[in-house]
Amino acid sequence: MKDSVQAAPGTEVVRVKRDFGKPHFDLAIDAWVSADGTRLDEARLWWVNTAEQDRRKPLGPMVERMVKLRYHRGSSRSLTVTVTGDGKEFAFVVELAESGELLAFVAVDTEDGRHVPRCRLSAARLIAHRVLGLPVGLARVAVTCSDAGGNLHKGQVRHREVT
Repeated sequence: MKDSVQAAPGTEVVRVKRDFGKPHFDLAIDAWVSADGTRLDEARLWWVNTAEQDRRKPLGPMVERMVKLRYHRGSSRSLTVTVTGDGKEFAFVVELAESGELLAFVAVDTEDGRHVPRCRLSAARLIAHRVLGLPVGLARVAVTCSDAGGNLHKGQVRHREVT
């Protein structure tokens, strides 16, 4: 992470809840914008400790062995955060809107069987794959989002199978 980014707190773009693990730890994607507000400088996925006033911390070596994070710049105003684990790859696109607002978009398969290729994320929850009741991997990412017309959708982030 850049020194300038570490010095200033980022803006939370999306909070990701989980149905497993310590209840006072969420995940968040934060982003940093250039001083003049014209460029998305960086995005970062990390832990949020809700018991310590939302203190951020990196995922750590144990999690990084199970989950791979990649950050890809699409343009000066767009970065894709890719999370790969348990044979699945999920992509979150973070964008700096013309208004200066930071937004996150995902491709979603809705509960009613439709596919929305670009849906503005408003809520996300990691759902664990379980064996005998114990979490053993990532099953899916459940989301609530809005399409370009403002229609609300519930569903899951479309993932790509990886080996």
